[in-house]
Formats: sequence, structure tokens, C-alpha cells
Amino acid sequence: MKRTLSGTLAVSRRHSDTAGSWASADQAGASAGVSPALPRLHYLTGFEGTQMFGHGTDVLDTTEHSVRYKDDLRLLANDGITTFRCCIPWHKIERVRGVYDWAWTDRYLGHVRRLGLKPIADPLHHTSFPQWLEHGFANPEFPIAYQDFIRAFARRYPWVTDYTIINEPLATAILSGFMGEWYPHWRDRAGIVPIILGKAKAISLVTPMLERMIPDLRVVHVDTCERHVALDPQSQYHTDFGNDLRFVVLDLILGRVDEGHPLWATLREHGLTEADAAWFREFPARVDVLGLDYYAHSELGWTVEGQSDDFLPWGFRKVALEYADRYPQFSLMLTETNVRGRIEDRISWLKYMVAECEALVPDLAARGRTFDGFCWYPYLDSTDWCSLCRQPNRRIDPQGVYYLSSDFNRQHSELSDLYARLARGEIGSEDLPAYHFEEPVLEGRRVRKYLPHMTEWDWKDGTPSL
Repeated sequence: MKRTLSGTLAVSRRHSDTAGSWASADQAGASAGVSPALPRLHYLTGFEGTQMFGHGTDVLDTTEHSVRYKDDLRLLANDGITTFRCCIPWHKIERVRGVYDWAWTDRYLGHVRRLGLKPIADPLHHTSFPQWLEHGFANPEFPIAYQDFIRAFARRYPWVTDYTIINEPLATAILSGFMGEWYPHWRDRAGIVPIILGKAKAISLVTPMLERMIPDLRVVHVDTCERHVALDPQSQYHTDFGNDLRFVVLDLILGRVDEGHPLWATLREHGLTEADAAWFREFPARVDVLGLDYYAHSELGWTVEGQSDDFLPWGFRKVALEYADRYPQFSLMLTETNVRGRIEDRISWLKYMVAECEALVPDLAARGRTFDGFCWYPYLDSTDWCSLCRQPNRRIDPQGVYYLSSDFNRQHSELSDLYARLARGEIGSEDLPAYHFEEPVLEGRRVRKYLPHMTEWDWKDGTPSL
């Protein structure tokens, strides 16, 4: 059985208290002889925008967000959500190298600003680069071409202060360079390493440029939050490689890769030069917030036969702390989570993840760190992730806060009402209902292994899917 290397790829895919204010509330509650209150989190969301490379369209188009954005953004504001992950379609803006068409972006970001929303600019979501960039991230000109684009964007929109410079650099590299699913459809380590190096070089060039241009810059680095577990001795080598690989992009851009790094030999064999490694060490990039994307498939067990769910996952809180302890200089954020299923399935996964994040806050506070936000992603049902965004068939993926009807109208539900109440600080995890997961979610979305974490829940029956 073929093995993947990333938990993200195991399937075909404030009204908040700061840590300090949470601690104060806890102490006040304890002195009054009552149970300490759970922390209220800062909630955000985002609009999926991955390009279906080679088809001239993206998920912004296929969900109709590109034309319905005024109504979609108004939903955000009405729900009390002020911050969102904002895909910027580089592939549309620079169809000819050096020629920028800002017409749609001017209208879009103008409306964002009028509503008082705060975008986290996401100019490169997966393979959303222009068609002329042959071999994509592995093109030697990619870092400079991308730096030129970001410079032009930052000059035009100087009020945008928050950036995810490249979204999920590791996960995209695996799909593009190891598994061959995305352009340029390369496979194995000889394919993935040049892509990782191109991305790391771009991040390390763009970051100091933005520091010079934007006084209030906040860099939110977003990648998968993974853990790999060997379930038999024969799988230990593969598991160790996966656990080392999950950190390699951050290690590169922070200047932590030298002869002592566990992937040094692999990187050197497939393109990393001594001069490149020295350059990364001399010019480490800046990260302000470490954004972690966590799904039910983010923790993977391995056997000699392939993937297995026959183990108890740690859960987001404990895996996030592993990242926090490895990179102690950053605050943390949950930048993506969802589950594909009924509204009730999504509510139950939301309950679990909110509880994990509420429990994470005091752990981080004890380390002098903050938890900067909870992001259910996407805000609207996505499209075509069932085919890994390879074909623009407009097949709706039921995973958003708002669900899409067959005619792509945005529909309220119990989930959207609950998420708005969370965003307004009215409720927490204990107030969210728990609905029994349907079998496709338990098995196909790999949720069954999490049930031991949910034994204290008061379960309800949801509406069966047709």
C-alpha cells in the first residue's frame, strides 16, 4: 500500500480573553469559591481560494465568493467575526509577469476596509501561482517573482498588516513534489526537496521586505499540525521521517538546519547547498504567530501495511504544545479545522476542538505565551476538495460554517448560529451540543479514534443524512 507523508494528505484532503485576562478571571473565581471560568477564545474564519491549476479558475469562483463577496463579508460582520484569512489570487492578478490587474482586489479589499474587517492576507494558497511560472515553487525565479508581487501588493494596500506569506508550505510541497497530485506532479524526495527549498527561500526574502514596508507587520505562519506514530517496528523509520519532515520548513526559515539536522543528508542530496544553508542561518525569517492546521487526519498511525487508526491520538492541545515547546518564541493560533459531514457532525467536531483550545490557553500562559485565535476554515462550504481541487466540477464539500444549497445560496444553520455566539463571547465548549457522528465521518474522516476523548459528553441523535 502506498504511504503518504503528511497527516493533511491522508484524505483526498474578540470577544476573547487574553491569557493574562483569563488568568485574572480564574483567580477571581477561585477566591469567590466558584469553579474558574473557561477562557473565551478569539474566533476567526476564512474563504477558501485554491486555484485549480491549469483550468483558469479557483474556489473563490466556484463557490461564487468572487461575485457574492459583499454579502459574504457582511455575514462575517453580522456574526461578530472581525478577522479572517483572506485569499489574494496572485494567479489572476499577474497573468502576465510584471503586469498587475488590481481591479477585483481593489473592489474586494475596499469593501473589507469599509466593513472594518481585518484580513490576514493569504496571497499564495496551495498552487495558486500564475500559469507562466513553469514548475511552480521549484522554478529558480519563483522567490524573486513572488517577492516582486508581494512588494507591489503591499505598496497598493499599506493598511493590510497581517500576512500568511505562503499557506501550508509543507502540505503543498508533499502534494506537488512527493505524491504527484498537484503541479508540477513530481514524486519522491528528489521532487519534494526543490519545492521546499523554493518556498523557504521566498519566505526568507519576503519577510524582511515586509518588515521594512509595514511598521505594524504581523506574520502568521500557517502549516499543518502533525504527529506520526509507529504501530510496529518496521514502520519506525518511515514514522521518524514524517515527524522530522513536519518541522523542516520552519527549521529552514529560522536558520536551524545544519549538519546536525536529521534531514540534512536528504536536503543536501536533493538540492540544498552549503551556501544556501549558511544563508538561511545568517538571515532567519520572522514569525509572530505560529498557525497550526489540525484535522482528524492530522495524527497518523503507521504499520507495515500502511495507515492505521488503531491508536489513541493525543489531540490538538498536546500536539500543539509539542510545537510550542520546539518553537518557544511564538504565540499560537488554530488556523484551520473542519470535518466534512452533516451540520451535526460539524458541531460535534467544533465542540471537541473548542474544548481542546480552551484547555490549551492555561498551558500556554504557564509558558508565558498566548493563544491568538480559533479558525474554523472555511466559512462557506468549499468545492472540489473531494478531487483535491484538480477539476472545477463545483461539487460542494459540506465543511463550512455556512452551508451551500444546490444553487449556491448561503444557508444559516444551528452551526452558523453557534459559531456566531462563540465569536461574540456568549458561549464556550460546554454550551455546544454533542451529536452522534455518522459512520462516514467516523470512518472516512477518521474521527472514530477520537471517541475516547469524548466519553463525558451528553450525546444526542442528529438528523440522518439521505
